[in-house]
Amino acid sequence: MSSSQRVVYLTGNDVLSDPRVLKYINAALEMGLEVKALGVTRSGPGFHTVFEGCDVTVTGVPQGFVRRLASMSRQLGTVWRLRYRSKAELFAARSQVTRWRASAAAHGGARRAVLGSLAVAGRVTVALVGAIGSRSRSTSTKQVHDDADHRRQVDALLTQSGFRWQKVVPHLVKDEKMIGPLLDSLEPDIIHVHDVFMLALGAHARERARARGRDVTLVYDAHEYVRGLTNLPPELAAAYTQLEGEVIRETDAVITVSEPLARSLQEDYQLPSTPLVVLNAPRSRTSEKGFQTLRKVVGVDGAPLLVYAGGVNFARGVDTAIRALPELDGVHLAVVTNRVNVVVNSLIELAKELGVDSRVHLTDYVDPQLVVEFLADATVGLSTLLRSPNHDVAITNKFCEYLQAGLPIVTSDTPAQRDLVERYGVGEVYVAGDVHSFVEATRAVLADTDSYRTRIAKETGLRHQLTWAAQAGLIEELYVGLVGELRGQRTATGDK
Repeated sequence: MSSSQRVVYLTGNDVLSDPRVLKYINAALEMGLEVKALGVTRSGPGFHTVFEGCDVTVTGVPQGFVRRLASMSRQLGTVWRLRYRSKAELFAARSQVTRWRASAAAHGGARRAVLGSLAVAGRVTVALVGAIGSRSRSTSTKQVHDDADHRRQVDALLTQSGFRWQKVVPHLVKDEKMIGPLLDSLEPDIIHVHDVFMLALGAHARERARARGRDVTLVYDAHEYVRGLTNLPPELAAAYTQLEGEVIRETDAVITVSEPLARSLQEDYQLPSTPLVVLNAPRSRTSEKGFQTLRKVVGVDGAPLLVYAGGVNFARGVDTAIRALPELDGVHLAVVTNRVNVVVNSLIELAKELGVDSRVHLTDYVDPQLVVEFLADATVGLSTLLRSPNHDVAITNKFCEYLQAGLPIVTSDTPAQRDLVERYGVGEVYVAGDVHSFVEATRAVLADTDSYRTRIAKETGLRHQLTWAAQAGLIEELYVGLVGELRGQRTATGDK
Protein backbone atom coordinates (compact mmCIF):
# COMPACT_ATOMS: atom_id res chain seq x y z
CA MET A 1 0.00 0.00 0.00
CA SER A 2 1.19 3.52 -0.77
CA SER A 3 2.79 5.45 2.10
CA SER A 4 1.16 8.63 0.81
CA GLN A 5 -1.82 10.09 2.61
CA ARG A 6 -5.03 9.55 0.70
CA VAL A 7 -7.51 12.32 -0.10
CA VAL A 8 -10.97 11.58 -1.46
CA TYR A 9 -12.87 14.38 -3.18
CA LEU A 10 -16.66 14.13 -2.90
CA THR A 11 -18.84 15.99 -5.40
CA GLY A 12 -22.55 16.22 -6.11
CA ASN A 13 -21.88 16.02 -9.84
CA ASP A 14 -19.99 13.78 -12.27
CA VAL A 15 -16.58 15.19 -11.19
CA LEU A 16 -15.31 15.67 -14.74
CA SER A 17 -17.60 18.64 -15.44
CA ASP A 18 -16.38 20.59 -12.40
CA PRO A 19 -13.25 22.63 -13.24
CA ARG A 20 -12.57 23.50 -9.59
CA VAL A 21 -12.53 19.84 -8.56
CA LEU A 22 -10.27 18.89 -11.46
CA LYS A 23 -7.77 21.59 -10.43
CA TYR A 24 -7.78 20.27 -6.87
CA ILE A 25 -7.10 16.77 -8.16
CA ASN A 26 -4.09 18.03 -10.09
CA ALA A 27 -2.79 20.00 -7.12
CA ALA A 28 -3.14 17.06 -4.73
CA LEU A 29 -1.33 14.74 -7.15
CA GLU A 30 1.52 17.25 -7.40
CA MET A 31 1.74 17.24 -3.59
CA GLY A 32 2.34 13.49 -3.72
CA LEU A 33 -1.02 12.56 -2.25
CA GLU A 34 -2.94 9.50 -3.36
CA VAL A 35 -6.13 10.91 -4.87
CA LYS A 36 -9.59 9.45 -5.42
CA ALA A 37 -12.81 11.18 -6.48
CA LEU A 38 -16.41 10.09 -6.00
CA GLY A 39 -19.42 11.70 -7.66
CA VAL A 40 -22.95 11.07 -8.85
CA THR A 41 -24.89 11.55 -12.08
CA ARG A 42 -28.67 11.73 -12.47
CA SER A 43 -28.65 11.75 -16.27
CA GLY A 44 -27.28 8.32 -17.15
CA PRO A 45 -25.38 5.28 -15.94
CA GLY A 46 -22.45 5.51 -13.57
CA PHE A 47 -18.88 5.04 -14.73
CA HIS A 48 -15.28 4.66 -13.62
CA THR A 49 -12.37 6.43 -15.26
CA VAL A 50 -8.91 7.78 -14.52
CA PHE A 51 -8.13 11.50 -14.65
CA GLU A 52 -4.44 12.42 -14.51
CA GLY A 53 -3.73 9.46 -12.23
CA CYS A 54 -6.81 9.89 -10.04
CA ASP A 55 -9.41 7.11 -9.91
CA VAL A 56 -12.82 8.67 -10.54
CA THR A 57 -15.95 6.71 -9.67
CA VAL A 58 -19.34 8.20 -10.52
CA THR A 59 -22.52 6.49 -9.35
CA GLY A 60 -25.56 6.53 -11.63
CA VAL A 61 -29.07 6.99 -10.29
CA PRO A 62 -31.87 4.88 -11.87
CA GLN A 63 -34.66 7.01 -13.37
CA GLY A 64 -37.64 5.06 -12.01
CA PHE A 65 -41.35 5.82 -12.13
CA VAL A 66 -41.38 7.76 -8.86
CA ARG A 67 -38.50 9.96 -10.00
CA ARG A 68 -40.19 10.62 -13.36
CA LEU A 69 -43.39 11.53 -11.52
CA ALA A 70 -41.48 13.92 -9.27
CA SER A 71 -39.85 15.46 -12.34
CA MET A 72 -43.24 16.09 -13.97
CA SER A 73 -44.52 17.60 -10.72
CA ARG A 74 -41.60 20.04 -10.71
CA GLN A 75 -42.25 20.93 -14.35
CA LEU A 76 -45.90 21.70 -13.65
CA GLY A 77 -44.97 23.75 -10.59
CA THR A 78 -42.56 25.79 -12.67
CA VAL A 79 -45.34 26.95 -14.99
CA TRP A 80 -48.59 27.03 -13.01
CA ARG A 81 -48.29 29.71 -10.34
CA LEU A 82 -50.39 32.63 -9.18
CA ARG A 83 -47.42 34.88 -9.86
CA TYR A 84 -43.80 34.67 -10.93
CA ARG A 85 -41.71 36.22 -8.18
CA SER A 86 -38.81 37.13 -10.45
CA LYS A 87 -37.71 37.41 -14.07
CA ALA A 88 -35.81 34.16 -13.50
CA GLU A 89 -39.02 32.32 -12.56
CA LEU A 90 -40.84 33.78 -15.57
CA PHE A 91 -38.02 32.74 -17.87
CA ALA A 92 -37.96 29.23 -16.33
CA ALA A 93 -41.69 28.91 -17.04
CA ARG A 94 -41.25 30.01 -20.66
CA SER A 95 -38.36 27.58 -21.06
CA GLN A 96 -40.44 24.70 -19.71
CA VAL A 97 -43.24 25.47 -22.19
CA THR A 98 -40.65 25.47 -24.99
CA ARG A 99 -39.37 22.06 -23.87
CA TRP A 100 -42.91 20.64 -23.81
CA ARG A 101 -43.53 21.95 -27.32
CA ALA A 102 -40.25 20.50 -28.63
CA SER A 103 -40.86 17.16 -26.94
CA ALA A 104 -44.39 16.96 -28.35
CA ALA A 105 -43.03 17.50 -31.85
CA ALA A 106 -40.55 14.66 -31.36
CA HIS A 107 -43.15 12.07 -30.26
CA GLY A 108 -46.42 10.67 -31.48
CA GLY A 109 -49.65 9.24 -30.12
CA ALA A 110 -50.91 9.94 -26.61
CA ARG A 111 -47.60 11.37 -25.44
CA ARG A 112 -47.64 13.95 -28.20
CA ALA A 113 -51.22 14.90 -27.37
CA VAL A 114 -50.50 15.31 -23.64
CA LEU A 115 -47.31 17.32 -24.12
CA GLY A 116 -48.92 19.46 -26.81
CA SER A 117 -51.84 20.26 -24.51
CA LEU A 118 -49.45 21.16 -21.70
CA ALA A 119 -47.54 23.47 -24.05
CA VAL A 120 -50.70 25.28 -25.20
CA ALA A 121 -52.09 25.69 -21.68
CA GLY A 122 -48.69 26.65 -20.36
CA ARG A 123 -48.22 29.32 -23.02
CA VAL A 124 -51.55 30.91 -22.02
CA THR A 125 -50.63 30.78 -18.32
CA VAL A 126 -47.22 32.35 -18.89
CA ALA A 127 -48.73 35.13 -21.00
CA LEU A 128 -51.39 35.99 -18.42
CA VAL A 129 -49.38 35.62 -15.21
CA GLY A 130 -46.27 37.15 -16.76
CA ALA A 131 -48.21 40.20 -17.96
CA ILE A 132 -49.62 40.78 -14.49
CA GLY A 133 -46.17 40.55 -12.93
CA SER A 134 -44.55 42.87 -15.48
CA ARG A 135 -47.01 45.65 -14.62
CA SER A 136 -46.50 45.37 -10.89
CA ARG A 137 -43.21 47.24 -10.41
CA SER A 138 -39.90 48.18 -12.01
CA THR A 139 -37.24 45.53 -12.63
CA SER A 140 -34.68 46.87 -10.14
CA THR A 141 -37.22 47.38 -7.37
CA LYS A 142 -38.76 44.01 -8.11
CA GLN A 143 -35.39 42.23 -7.88
CA VAL A 144 -34.62 43.75 -4.49
CA HIS A 145 -38.11 42.79 -3.30
CA ASP A 146 -37.75 39.26 -4.71
CA ASP A 147 -34.41 38.64 -3.00
CA ALA A 148 -35.67 39.93 0.35
CA ASP A 149 -38.87 37.92 0.03
CA HIS A 150 -36.88 34.79 -0.83
CA ARG A 151 -34.65 35.30 2.22
CA ARG A 152 -37.68 35.74 4.49
CA GLN A 153 -39.23 32.53 3.18
CA VAL A 154 -35.99 30.61 3.69
CA ASP A 155 -35.59 31.94 7.23
CA ALA A 156 -39.22 31.11 8.05
CA LEU A 157 -38.80 27.53 6.87
CA LEU A 158 -35.64 27.12 8.94
CA THR A 159 -37.54 28.07 12.10
CA GLN A 160 -40.27 25.46 11.56
CA SER A 161 -39.79 22.59 14.00
CA GLY A 162 -40.85 19.96 11.49
CA PHE A 163 -38.71 21.17 8.61
CA ARG A 164 -36.00 18.62 7.71
CA TRP A 165 -33.70 18.72 4.73
CA GLN A 166 -33.93 14.93 4.41
CA LYS A 167 -37.62 15.27 3.47
CA VAL A 168 -36.97 17.94 0.84
CA VAL A 169 -33.96 16.29 -0.82
CA PRO A 170 -34.37 12.56 -0.09
CA HIS A 171 -32.12 11.71 -3.02
CA LEU A 172 -29.14 12.88 -0.95
CA VAL A 173 -30.00 10.24 1.66
CA LYS A 174 -30.19 7.63 -1.10
CA ASP A 175 -26.85 8.83 -2.48
CA GLU A 176 -25.27 8.14 0.89
CA LYS A 177 -26.55 4.57 0.91
CA MET A 178 -24.88 3.98 -2.45
CA ILE A 179 -21.69 5.98 -2.02
CA GLY A 180 -21.07 5.70 1.73
CA PRO A 181 -19.81 2.08 1.70
CA LEU A 182 -17.50 2.85 -1.23
CA LEU A 183 -16.08 5.87 0.59
CA ASP A 184 -15.51 3.77 3.72
CA SER A 185 -13.64 1.15 1.70
CA LEU A 186 -11.18 3.76 0.40
CA GLU A 187 -10.03 4.56 3.97
CA PRO A 188 -9.20 8.21 3.29
CA ASP A 189 -7.00 10.37 5.49
CA ILE A 190 -8.77 13.48 4.16
CA ILE A 191 -12.38 13.69 3.01
CA HIS A 192 -12.69 16.89 0.99
CA VAL A 193 -16.32 17.71 0.18
CA HIS A 194 -16.98 20.04 -2.75
CA ASP A 195 -20.31 21.89 -2.50
CA VAL A 196 -23.02 21.19 0.03
CA PHE A 197 -24.65 18.12 -1.51
CA MET A 198 -22.29 15.46 -0.08
CA LEU A 199 -21.50 17.25 3.18
CA ALA A 200 -23.61 15.01 5.43
CA LEU A 201 -22.26 11.94 3.65
CA GLY A 202 -18.69 13.04 4.35
CA ALA A 203 -19.43 13.80 8.00
CA HIS A 204 -21.07 10.41 8.57
CA ALA A 205 -18.14 8.64 6.91
CA ARG A 206 -15.73 10.41 9.26
CA GLU A 207 -17.85 9.32 12.25
CA ARG A 208 -17.76 5.69 11.12
CA ALA A 209 -14.00 5.83 10.55
CA ARG A 210 -13.38 7.31 13.99
CA ALA A 211 -15.57 4.62 15.56
CA ARG A 212 -13.19 2.09 13.99
CA GLY A 213 -10.17 3.91 15.39
CA ARG A 214 -9.11 5.79 12.24
CA ASP A 215 -8.48 9.53 12.39
CA VAL A 216 -10.00 11.20 9.34
CA THR A 217 -9.96 14.91 8.48
CA LEU A 218 -13.08 16.54 6.99
CA VAL A 219 -12.75 19.61 4.74
CA TYR A 220 -15.73 21.49 3.31
CA ASP A 221 -15.31 23.54 0.13
CA ALA A 222 -18.27 25.94 -0.18
CA HIS A 223 -18.56 26.83 -3.86
CA GLU A 224 -21.60 29.08 -3.45
CA TYR A 225 -23.57 31.06 -0.89
CA VAL A 226 -26.27 28.45 -0.35
CA ARG A 227 -28.56 30.71 1.67
CA GLY A 228 -28.39 33.25 -1.17
CA LEU A 229 -29.35 30.94 -4.04
CA THR A 230 -32.44 32.90 -5.01
CA ASN A 231 -32.74 30.94 -8.26
CA LEU A 232 -33.81 27.93 -6.17
CA PRO A 233 -37.27 27.51 -4.65
CA PRO A 234 -37.15 28.70 -1.02
CA GLU A 235 -37.82 25.19 0.30
CA LEU A 236 -34.80 23.82 -1.55
CA ALA A 237 -32.53 26.70 -0.54
CA ALA A 238 -33.66 26.21 3.07
CA ALA A 239 -32.94 22.48 2.89
CA TYR A 240 -29.39 23.02 1.67
CA THR A 241 -28.87 25.78 4.24
CA GLN A 242 -30.05 23.52 7.06
CA LEU A 243 -27.78 20.70 5.86
CA GLU A 244 -24.82 23.08 5.71
CA GLY A 245 -25.59 24.49 9.14
CA GLU A 246 -25.76 21.06 10.76
CA VAL A 247 -22.29 20.06 9.63
CA ILE A 248 -20.12 23.09 8.86
CA ARG A 249 -19.04 23.74 12.46
CA GLU A 250 -18.03 20.08 12.82
CA THR A 251 -15.59 20.17 9.91
CA ASP A 252 -11.86 20.47 10.43
CA ALA A 253 -11.55 23.26 7.86
CA VAL A 254 -13.76 25.34 5.58
CA ILE A 255 -12.66 26.68 2.20
CA THR A 256 -14.57 29.00 -0.10
CA VAL A 257 -14.16 31.06 -3.27
CA SER A 258 -14.07 34.72 -2.19
CA GLU A 259 -13.44 36.91 0.83
CA PRO A 260 -17.03 38.25 0.98
CA LEU A 261 -18.41 34.71 0.96
CA ALA A 262 -15.91 33.70 3.65
CA ARG A 263 -17.14 36.54 5.86
CA SER A 264 -20.79 35.63 5.23
CA LEU A 265 -20.20 32.00 6.20
CA GLN A 266 -18.38 32.99 9.36
CA GLU A 267 -21.14 35.39 10.37
CA ASP A 268 -24.02 33.05 9.49
CA TYR A 269 -22.63 30.07 11.40
CA GLN A 270 -20.44 31.77 14.03
CA LEU A 271 -17.41 29.87 12.78
CA PRO A 272 -14.34 30.07 15.04
CA SER A 273 -12.21 31.35 12.15
CA THR A 274 -12.70 32.83 8.70
CA PRO A 275 -12.76 30.17 5.96
CA LEU A 276 -9.70 29.91 3.74
CA VAL A 277 -10.21 31.59 0.37
CA VAL A 278 -9.07 29.57 -2.65
CA LEU A 279 -9.91 31.55 -5.76
CA ASN A 280 -11.21 30.00 -8.98
CA ALA A 281 -7.94 30.88 -10.69
CA PRO A 282 -7.10 29.26 -14.03
CA ARG A 283 -4.62 26.44 -14.41
CA SER A 284 -2.67 27.16 -17.59
CA ARG A 285 -0.16 25.54 -19.90
CA THR A 286 1.30 26.31 -23.31
CA SER A 287 -0.64 25.07 -26.32
CA GLU A 288 0.52 22.79 -29.09
CA LYS A 289 1.51 24.16 -32.49
CA GLY A 290 -1.52 25.12 -34.58
CA PHE A 291 -3.75 26.03 -31.64
CA GLN A 292 -6.43 28.51 -32.76
CA THR A 293 -7.29 31.47 -30.57
CA LEU A 294 -10.75 32.98 -30.18
CA ARG A 295 -10.52 35.50 -33.03
CA LYS A 296 -9.53 32.82 -35.52
CA VAL A 297 -12.26 30.47 -34.35
CA VAL A 298 -15.05 33.05 -34.69
CA GLY A 299 -13.59 34.76 -37.77
CA VAL A 300 -13.28 38.28 -36.38
CA ASP A 301 -10.04 39.98 -37.39
CA GLY A 302 -9.61 43.63 -36.44
CA ALA A 303 -13.01 44.60 -35.02
CA PRO A 304 -13.52 45.07 -31.27
CA LEU A 305 -14.42 41.68 -29.78
CA LEU A 306 -16.22 41.32 -26.47
CA VAL A 307 -16.14 37.86 -24.92
CA TYR A 308 -18.35 36.14 -22.40
CA ALA A 309 -16.86 32.78 -21.32
CA GLY A 310 -18.88 30.42 -19.15
CA GLY A 311 -22.19 28.71 -18.58
CA VAL A 312 -25.30 30.51 -19.76
CA ASN A 313 -28.55 30.78 -17.85
CA PHE A 314 -30.97 33.63 -17.27
CA ALA A 315 -29.24 34.85 -14.12
CA ARG A 316 -25.91 35.27 -15.96
CA GLY A 317 -27.37 38.32 -17.74
CA VAL A 318 -25.79 37.72 -21.15
CA ASP A 319 -28.87 39.23 -22.80
CA THR A 320 -27.74 42.63 -21.48
CA ALA A 321 -24.70 42.47 -23.77
CA ILE A 322 -26.76 41.43 -26.79
CA ARG A 323 -29.33 44.19 -26.20
CA ALA A 324 -26.44 46.67 -26.11
CA LEU A 325 -24.98 45.71 -29.50
CA PRO A 326 -27.27 47.99 -31.57
CA GLU A 327 -25.68 50.91 -29.70
CA LEU A 328 -22.12 49.58 -30.19
CA ASP A 329 -21.48 49.92 -33.91
CA GLY A 330 -19.03 47.40 -35.32
CA VAL A 331 -18.51 45.62 -31.99
CA HIS A 332 -18.73 41.82 -31.96
CA LEU A 333 -19.64 39.48 -29.09
CA ALA A 334 -18.29 35.94 -28.67
CA VAL A 335 -20.10 33.62 -26.26
CA VAL A 336 -17.86 30.73 -25.23
CA THR A 337 -20.06 28.12 -23.60
CA ASN A 338 -20.39 24.38 -23.24
CA ARG A 339 -23.91 23.71 -24.49
CA VAL A 340 -26.66 25.26 -26.53
CA ASN A 341 -29.57 25.20 -24.08
CA VAL A 342 -32.93 26.96 -24.09
CA VAL A 343 -31.37 30.18 -22.82
CA VAL A 344 -28.69 30.19 -25.52
CA ASN A 345 -31.33 29.62 -28.19
CA SER A 346 -33.34 32.53 -26.81
CA LEU A 347 -30.23 34.73 -27.02
CA ILE A 348 -29.78 33.75 -30.66
CA GLU A 349 -33.40 34.69 -31.36
CA LEU A 350 -32.94 37.98 -29.52
CA ALA A 351 -29.89 38.80 -31.64
CA LYS A 352 -31.92 38.14 -34.80
CA GLU A 353 -34.78 40.35 -33.60
CA LEU A 354 -32.32 43.18 -32.94
CA GLY A 355 -30.54 42.70 -36.27
CA VAL A 356 -27.16 41.98 -34.66
CA ASP A 357 -26.95 38.21 -35.20
CA SER A 358 -24.05 38.65 -37.65
CA ARG A 359 -22.04 40.11 -34.76
CA VAL A 360 -22.85 37.41 -32.21
CA HIS A 361 -20.68 34.29 -32.31
CA LEU A 362 -21.08 31.04 -30.38
CA THR A 363 -18.14 28.74 -29.78
CA ASP A 364 -17.41 25.77 -27.57
CA TYR A 365 -15.16 25.42 -24.55
CA VAL A 366 -11.51 24.58 -25.04
CA ASP A 367 -9.23 22.59 -22.74
CA PRO A 368 -9.48 24.40 -19.36
CA GLN A 369 -5.70 24.77 -19.27
CA LEU A 370 -5.76 26.65 -22.59
CA VAL A 371 -8.56 29.10 -21.81
CA VAL A 372 -6.21 32.00 -20.99
CA GLU A 373 -4.33 31.66 -24.28
CA PHE A 374 -7.61 31.16 -26.17
CA LEU A 375 -9.13 34.40 -24.85
CA ALA A 376 -6.04 36.60 -25.01
CA ASP A 377 -6.69 38.17 -28.43
CA ALA A 378 -10.20 39.38 -27.53
CA THR A 379 -10.66 43.05 -26.66
CA VAL A 380 -12.77 43.00 -23.48
CA GLY A 381 -13.90 40.29 -21.06
CA LEU A 382 -17.49 40.44 -19.80
CA SER A 383 -19.03 39.39 -16.51
CA THR A 384 -22.74 40.11 -16.88
CA LEU A 385 -24.15 38.57 -13.69
CA LEU A 386 -27.49 39.83 -12.46
CA ARG A 387 -27.64 40.82 -8.81
CA SER A 388 -28.45 38.15 -6.22
CA PRO A 389 -27.03 37.36 -2.77
CA ASN A 390 -24.98 34.51 -4.23
CA HIS A 391 -23.66 36.52 -7.18
CA ASP A 392 -22.86 39.48 -4.93
CA VAL A 393 -20.13 37.49 -3.12
CA ALA A 394 -18.79 35.63 -6.17
CA ILE A 395 -15.45 35.97 -7.91
CA THR A 396 -15.99 33.85 -10.98
CA ASN A 397 -13.72 31.62 -13.04
CA LYS A 398 -14.10 33.94 -16.01
CA PHE A 399 -13.07 37.00 -13.99
CA CYS A 400 -9.75 35.36 -13.10
CA GLU A 401 -9.28 34.04 -16.64
CA TYR A 402 -9.80 37.46 -18.21
CA LEU A 403 -7.17 39.10 -16.01
CA GLN A 404 -4.69 36.29 -16.65
CA ALA A 405 -5.30 36.82 -20.37
CA GLY A 406 -4.61 40.54 -19.94
CA LEU A 407 -8.16 41.56 -20.90
CA PRO A 408 -9.83 44.67 -19.50
CA ILE A 409 -13.10 43.73 -17.79
CA VAL A 410 -16.59 45.13 -18.02
CA THR A 411 -18.47 43.75 -15.03
CA SER A 412 -21.91 44.24 -13.56
CA ASP A 413 -22.01 45.81 -10.12
CA THR A 414 -21.94 42.59 -8.11
CA PRO A 415 -19.92 43.88 -5.12
CA ALA A 416 -17.07 41.34 -4.91
CA GLN A 417 -16.03 41.79 -8.55
CA ARG A 418 -16.94 45.49 -8.67
CA ASP A 419 -14.59 46.18 -5.76
CA LEU A 420 -11.65 44.45 -7.45
CA VAL A 421 -12.20 46.24 -10.76
CA GLU A 422 -12.42 49.62 -9.06
CA ARG A 423 -9.53 48.99 -6.67
CA TYR A 424 -7.08 48.02 -9.41
CA GLY A 425 -8.51 50.06 -12.31
CA VAL A 426 -8.66 47.04 -14.62
CA GLY A 427 -12.00 47.80 -16.25
CA GLU A 428 -15.38 49.44 -15.81
CA VAL A 429 -18.55 48.67 -13.85
CA TYR A 430 -22.17 48.95 -14.98
CA VAL A 431 -25.52 48.55 -13.25
CA ALA A 432 -26.56 44.90 -13.59
CA GLY A 433 -29.22 44.40 -16.24
CA ASP A 434 -29.08 48.04 -17.38
CA VAL A 435 -28.35 48.20 -21.12
CA HIS A 436 -27.58 51.95 -21.18
CA SER A 437 -25.12 51.57 -18.30
CA PHE A 438 -23.49 48.60 -20.05
CA VAL A 439 -23.07 50.63 -23.24
CA GLU A 440 -21.39 53.49 -21.36
CA ALA A 441 -19.00 51.18 -19.51
CA THR A 442 -18.07 49.30 -22.68
CA ARG A 443 -17.47 52.48 -24.66
CA ALA A 444 -15.20 53.76 -21.89
CA VAL A 445 -13.03 50.65 -22.08
CA LEU A 446 -12.97 50.51 -25.87
CA ALA A 447 -11.90 54.16 -26.01
CA ASP A 448 -8.75 53.47 -23.98
CA THR A 449 -8.05 49.74 -24.15
CA ASP A 450 -4.26 50.14 -24.10
CA SER A 451 -4.31 51.98 -20.76
CA TYR A 452 -6.37 49.25 -19.12
CA ARG A 453 -4.09 46.55 -20.52
CA THR A 454 -1.04 48.43 -19.23
CA ARG A 455 -2.51 48.62 -15.73
CA ILE A 456 -3.28 44.91 -15.78
CA ALA A 457 0.26 44.10 -16.91
CA LYS A 458 1.70 46.17 -14.06
CA GLU A 459 -0.42 44.40 -11.43
CA THR A 460 1.99 41.49 -11.16
CA GLY A 461 0.97 40.74 -7.58
CA LEU A 462 -2.69 40.48 -8.50
CA ARG A 463 -1.98 38.38 -11.56
CA HIS A 464 0.19 36.00 -9.51
CA GLN A 465 -2.55 35.71 -6.91
CA LEU A 466 -4.92 34.74 -9.72
CA THR A 467 -2.77 31.80 -10.84
CA TRP A 468 -3.66 28.27 -9.83
CA ALA A 469 -0.09 27.73 -8.63
CA ALA A 470 -0.63 30.37 -5.96
CA GLN A 471 -3.95 28.84 -4.91
CA ALA A 472 -2.47 25.32 -4.83
CA GLY A 473 0.12 26.58 -2.37
CA LEU A 474 -2.69 27.63 -0.01
CA ILE A 475 -4.30 24.20 -0.27
CA GLU A 476 -1.01 22.47 0.53
CA GLU A 477 -0.46 24.68 3.57
CA LEU A 478 -3.93 23.76 4.80
CA TYR A 479 -3.42 20.02 4.28
CA VAL A 480 -0.06 20.08 6.07
CA GLY A 481 -1.64 21.92 8.97
CA LEU A 482 -4.37 19.28 9.19
CA VAL A 483 -2.48 16.00 8.69
CA GLY A 484 1.18 16.91 9.11
CA GLU A 485 3.99 16.51 6.61
CA LEU A 486 2.85 15.09 3.28
CA ARG A 487 4.74 11.84 2.76
CA GLY A 488 4.29 11.17 -0.95
CA GLN A 489 6.64 11.73 -3.87
CA ARG A 490 6.05 15.20 -5.30
CA THR A 491 5.47 15.60 -9.03
CA ALA A 492 5.46 18.62 -11.32
CA THR A 493 3.48 19.26 -14.50
CA GLY A 494 4.84 22.64 -15.45
CA ASP A 495 1.37 24.17 -15.23
CA LYS A 496 0.98 27.74 -14.04
